[in-house]
Amino acid sequence: MKRLSLFLLIPFLVISCQNEPDDNNQEPEYELLSYVEDGSIFCSFSYPSIDQNGNPIKLSSALIAYNPSLDDSSAVIKSVIIGCHITITSDEECPSNLKSSASINDVIIMNNVPKSAKIPELRQSVIIMPDYQGYGISKQHIHPYLSQELTARQVADAVKYGLIIYKSLEKSLPFADDWKSFCIGFSQGGAVALATQRYIEQNSLDQELHFTGSFCGDGPYDLIETLKYYMLDDGNSGDVQTAHTKGTLAMPVALPLIIKGMLDSHPEMKKHDISDYFSKQFLDTGIMDWLHEKHKNTNDIARQFYDLAENGLTAKDGTYYSPEQMKLLFPRFGYTQLLSAKSYYITADLSKMLTSDLFEHLNDPSNYKNGYRFTGDKIQDLMAALESSSIIKGWEPVHKIILLQSKYDTVVPLCNLLSFTGNHPDADIRTIYYGNKNHQDTGTNFYLALLGTTFSADFTWLFAEK
Repeated sequence: MKRLSLFLLIPFLVISCQNEPDDNNQEPEYELLSYVEDGSIFCSFSYPSIDQNGNPIKLSSALIAYNPSLDDSSAVIKSVIIGCHITITSDEECPSNLKSSASINDVIIMNNVPKSAKIPELRQSVIIMPDYQGYGISKQHIHPYLSQELTARQVADAVKYGLIIYKSLEKSLPFADDWKSFCIGFSQGGAVALATQRYIEQNSLDQELHFTGSFCGDGPYDLIETLKYYMLDDGNSGDVQTAHTKGTLAMPVALPLIIKGMLDSHPEMKKHDISDYFSKQFLDTGIMDWLHEKHKNTNDIARQFYDLAENGLTAKDGTYYSPEQMKLLFPRFGYTQLLSAKSYYITADLSKMLTSDLFEHLNDPSNYKNGYRFTGDKIQDLMAALESSSIIKGWEPVHKIILLQSKYDTVVPLCNLLSFTGNHPDADIRTIYYGNKNHQDTGTNFYLALLGTTFSADFTWLFAEK
């Protein structure tokens, strides 16, 4: 993999686009980035969209990647890859910051797919990857995590503007008559990809974008079922035995991200506070400050939790938690080392992480149901927000969907795939159960598959006419 320091920043350009995709008169802006060694071209750009309140917002929010150095016989674009990125907590990881330290999975897709993929539709592609609100030029705004309708609208806007910008670039290649676009994403990106497909279909953009479907991996499609799994699964809810223990969470940053996202993006949640849902001890770790500042990636946060479990914590208000007390909150922690890099893992006890009333409510299987309503009660409103932010109902997919899932994933478990397919028995869905990998390893392999032939038959199916 090339060193990111090899990027050259070509002077900032502003263009005026004709036939803009909506009535907003703001002009998209872009800057060109290119590798010295291989000719791959990267263009980051800003564009107008809307925020969680329906107000205009300017997002830096996307990166275009392509390779103009194809041989003459293949010098056309066969696909537009709508890349929906994984969960990030650091602004440096967003796609438009590829020139600094974007996430490794995004580097795989943006730096290698346009020239190394074995499948022509992937190699001869334009990749458009939005940052999502709250990152890039909009980093001063909140990141409405898993607010699917809003994020999908912003992704679709990025694609429409991105295609206009791409076609204006000096070294852009022409599009084949039968070019296609598709969404791809893992984890948060998997859910965003499905939500974007829903938005494209419901807003009749599929013809304009030559849309063919989505390829999604281990996505949180059903937030209620995911929460139920964390609380009640003891490693035996699927047809394989996993390492999960009921009442624990193998990626503690996930829940504060999700609940913060609900508080930020649902008007009915404005009357509630993060302290309504998390214990003082957990909030005293500084987790909400880290998510607000957007300086630490998920591994940095896991390392912070690891250090607290080892050494204890003195909170801002002077409250002291001994190492023994912190180990009750984080009963399992450690790291793996590859060369000089350490990857930290941490497991939280939800009885210590959540407020006692929320834990007791979620620990009762009879409290999980369909059709939650916003009532003003903090717990009922949370459940209603989680249900409305899921993408399993209220939509029947028109185009193809590939769902990849590790049955051994304890962060975004199998119940998500089963819930989606169970609610769409007539949809054109292909499922792939991938190995015995955890969430992180499955994600890396998901993106590496774009370079080889692991899922070549599935991509052939995705691109084929129905």
